[in-house]
Amino acid sequence: MDPKNQTDQIDQTDEINLLDYWRVIWKRRLLILLLFLISVVAAAVISLRMTPIYQARATLMPVESSQSRFSGALGALQNIPFVGGALGKTGTDKIVTILNSRTLAEDVIKKMDLIKILFKMNWDKEKGKWKADKPPTMQDTLRGLQGIVKVADDRKGLISITVEYEDPKLAADIANNYTAALHQFLSEKTISLVKRSRLFLEKQLAVTKVDLQRTEEDLKSYQMKKKVVAMDAQAQGVIKTLADLKAQIMAREVQLGVLKEFTTKANPDVQRIEDEIRELQKQLKRLETQDAQNPTRNESIGAFFSLSEAPSIGLQYARLQRDVLVQQKIFELLTQQYELAKIEEAKDDLTFQVIDPAIPLEKRIKPKRTQNVLLAGVVSLFLGIFLVFFLEYLAKQKSQPNDQITL
Repeated sequence: MDPKNQTDQIDQTDEINLLDYWRVIWKRRLLILLLFLISVVAAAVISLRMTPIYQARATLMPVESSQSRFSGALGALQNIPFVGGALGKTGTDKIVTILNSRTLAEDVIKKMDLIKILFKMNWDKEKGKWKADKPPTMQDTLRGLQGIVKVADDRKGLISITVEYEDPKLAADIANNYTAALHQFLSEKTISLVKRSRLFLEKQLAVTKVDLQRTEEDLKSYQMKKKVVAMDAQAQGVIKTLADLKAQIMAREVQLGVLKEFTTKANPDVQRIEDEIRELQKQLKRLETQDAQNPTRNESIGAFFSLSEAPSIGLQYARLQRDVLVQQKIFELLTQQYELAKIEEAKDDLTFQVIDPAIPLEKRIKPKRTQNVLLAGVVSLFLGIFLVFFLEYLAKQKSQPNDQITL
């Protein structure tokens, strides 16, 4: 057969098939049109009867607070890692977590009395009580609030609080109340690492100040009573060594106290500091041991001398001066770290800024009536065409047995 003739036959077959399809559609065009009109009208009516939903959005920008200088200064004091892995999430992640928390949602619910608003169908305003025997619970209200509030991080440094509700003003109020509750939560209910450190240092500084005043008064009274003016260089060296050891022990104890505010005893830094404190206490005990008859012990200590060997002064005067030096060193150390803690805490107070507060919008976001009608029309056309071919197929199946009998 000529290839040209074969091609012409194929084209004619395609045209016949397409024409047959069109004839089937045209034959039942009224059914397709009826289904189309019903779908479009139904979508329009349903869209008109749906409750309009409005959207309100508040935008926040987290303000990162740097704790590196404070942590580094306190850690470098003893050459021990201070914070380690205690700081996990970024400021943005922490704010998003707090905004999605149950605690913050409950604060907003209680402040705005949202139980009566979200379940207004069950609340009788005139009688001031619930219509049903079992009123909605806080858990029910939390689920309802979480269904209309969405917190999102755009990964560009901004956080959005989006509220969708039938009342545009109430939607804006809920979003703005979330920002207010977040600010209150961060300023009153959360205690950051810097704030815990500042509070601990403040307490230790107050105690050290009282101890310093007491030791200075004791030394002054002892000098006036015993008429002691000065001591020799050897005794001063011993006392200075003792003061340095005690100051190191106290510094590590302060650092240990801060660490225990946010970590457990199993933390490697805690165990390391405790080991160093025990070693320093052993050295201090050896230095204070009054054992002049054991020269080998003094040789093992090296340049250290027992207080009982200090010439020209009494043991009590040496101890009093040692206590004054220890308290002075500790007071200076704590004062320096306390000032650093106050600076860092001032930075840590502001954690976010409200870029765009939520405002009531006049244009609804749901339902999208035009879109719903167009979608219903397109879907109905496809369904109508499918139904037409299905009905045609059933008609052919019914007519086939009759044709065979006739043949």
